[in-house]
Amino acid sequence: MNAANADETPIPPGSPARLQISGQICEGQQLEANPAKRDVRVTIIRGGASINGYYYSEDALQAIGGLLENAQAYVDHASNPASGPTRSVRDVVGFYRDAAFVPADVNTPGGRVEATLHILESAEWLWSMVREACALGNPGLIGLSIDIYGTWQPRVGPHVQEGQTALKEVTGVLALNSCDIVTRPSAGGAFQHILHSLPSEPSDPQSTNPHEGAFPMHDEQQAQPHSPTEHDSTNPIGSERVQEGLQAEAAPQEVRKLLEELRVERAQLALERRLLECALPEAVKTQVRERYQGRIFEMSELERDLGSQRQLLADLSESGLIRGHGYEKPVFGSQITEAEKVQAAFDRMFDLEIDSRFGNVRGFTSIREAYARVTGDASVAGLSSTTQLGMIRVEEAAPMIRISEADTTTATFSYLLGTSMNKRLLKDYQAWPAEWQKFCTITPIRDFKQQTRVRLGAFSSLPTVAEDTAYTSISLTDTAATYVPTKRGNLVTVSREAIVNDDLFAIRQIPTKLAVAAAYTLAEFVYSFLSSNPTIFDSSPLFTSGAPHSNLGAAALSTASMQTGVTAMREQTNMAGKRIGLRPRYLIVPPELEWSAMVVTKSAGVPGSNNNDINPMLGYVTPIVSPQLSSATQWFFAADPAVVDTIEVGFVGGQVNPALFVQDLPLYGMNFTQDVVSFKVRHEYGAAVTDWRGLYRGI
Repeated sequence: MNAANADETPIPPGSPARLQISGQICEGQQLEANPAKRDVRVTIIRGGASINGYYYSEDALQAIGGLLENAQAYVDHASNPASGPTRSVRDVVGFYRDAAFVPADVNTPGGRVEATLHILESAEWLWSMVREACALGNPGLIGLSIDIYGTWQPRVGPHVQEGQTALKEVTGVLALNSCDIVTRPSAGGAFQHILHSLPSEPSDPQSTNPHEGAFPMHDEQQAQPHSPTEHDSTNPIGSERVQEGLQAEAAPQEVRKLLEELRVERAQLALERRLLECALPEAVKTQVRERYQGRIFEMSELERDLGSQRQLLADLSESGLIRGHGYEKPVFGSQITEAEKVQAAFDRMFDLEIDSRFGNVRGFTSIREAYARVTGDASVAGLSSTTQLGMIRVEEAAPMIRISEADTTTATFSYLLGTSMNKRLLKDYQAWPAEWQKFCTITPIRDFKQQTRVRLGAFSSLPTVAEDTAYTSISLTDTAATYVPTKRGNLVTVSREAIVNDDLFAIRQIPTKLAVAAAYTLAEFVYSFLSSNPTIFDSSPLFTSGAPHSNLGAAALSTASMQTGVTAMREQTNMAGKRIGLRPRYLIVPPELEWSAMVVTKSAGVPGSNNNDINPMLGYVTPIVSPQLSSATQWFFAADPAVVDTIEVGFVGGQVNPALFVQDLPLYGMNFTQDVVSFKVRHEYGAAVTDWRGLYRGI
């Protein structure tokens, strides 16, 4: 059920109920506030009954307070909360920090939640409204109203009189979307006092308040109206420079030096404050900081510089970033956004490790819960009775509603789900055994064109050069192995029915099964070069019992047949006919020969011998068991690829891992026609045998 600010349009019959939790400006009219510090201490919500008929206990208030840190502040509630969670960035006016729950006292019997609201520089109009409302003694112009997801149940007890409607007691706070600034609050949300304010006459020591924070305006201490002059400016640094310049004309040299140092210090403080507010990468902030370090500047100059940096970043990404999850997400600033918290909840749903910053984030327990949390779709918003969200356990049969006092993250459900699915796919893919990498060479390739690997011939023995005789000129022959990379992949869809049916078990299996399929397909592709005995670059089969390769045996796996294979590899020659003395490093066998391979490579004596003969193959090679080998009797030797080339596997763009992509546009494809979200897995690679000398097959 969705609920929103009660001062909006009337609720049509049959529409979801709406709830308003809000307040008014109170507790402090201020003297002139420092324009560089737009911080206001506010009451977010008061305990007890609200005008909208909801009742907030101390447990509910504590849950709200725990979710307030870095929450976004918007002006007004969403005009149509049922349409979805998306809100315009133009509505953002600040954020909350230093939230705290204040227990019940004389003024607030039900307790309250307080926080510090920082108003952004772009919302100067709101800052001016707050100051003027306090100065004119009309604090009720605006107030605060929360937007949360929660559960409720009827509040019964002796306080409910006959004929009265029972209050809806909030039993669970599932998520805080925002705390909005509204005109008609209903649950005690209020502006308390302006922080970091300054007295109107700082030169008078008697008027200085020793406590930093609020300066209450008493009747006998009214602020004098300010008479603007031709030097007035909304730029704090510019106005200070004009005033200090007039004073410095008549000041001695020492005073001018101190004033100059003060101006530099203030400029640096303004620089750091502005860099903290702007959402630019840390590397860009470092460059801007270096350009303005240790000098006085106008704020307009800094704003132009920051604007050019933002435009540069926009131009760099204008070509379009494919949402393929194959890159590291850039981090803007140090604050944890709501979207990052939701992404961490998705990651935990797929049993993924998350950053320590999200230690308090609980993973979603069902796909329905995740969908409802992100999209606000009331039709699938019901939660299971065993779900525990936030700080309060949801009671059985408690309806999950959207208590509307703001919006949720702007990230789409399909993208968040796809990101976590991709992480799970990569984790499972990398955990899958890939022992073929031990005897193959892995290389990145640029495109899908034919790849050519040229191998030069070898020099024979160097001839003797007699005195006063010219050196003999020789030339080298060469051979070339070629292959063309191919693309492999599949489409996987998640239907609306799977979400509504809450089939989390099936959805969680998708990335694991894709990972297994990708890993098995690649392994099967590589091992097929051994089992299928393909024709290679010299137009001959890879394994031949005689010339030209002499690397095919005729005996089953045993100590004796392995010795024959070792000798055959030792006798391999280069293109000049010289033996190169290769030795095998790996013994590759199918599962049927696994235990035979362990016996012949780990026995101290020759297996089956009555003479207690020493086994020369003890520890000589490392066994590799491949279920992808098609024959139950074939076994293979492979040399170290660092010594001699064997099989080269090339990955397009160097992307060794498979990539997962999401198609989530609501007006195109199956998302529109069939109510499904499509996920595409893609893996691009090719391979070829580059030299037969490092490979040997028995039987």
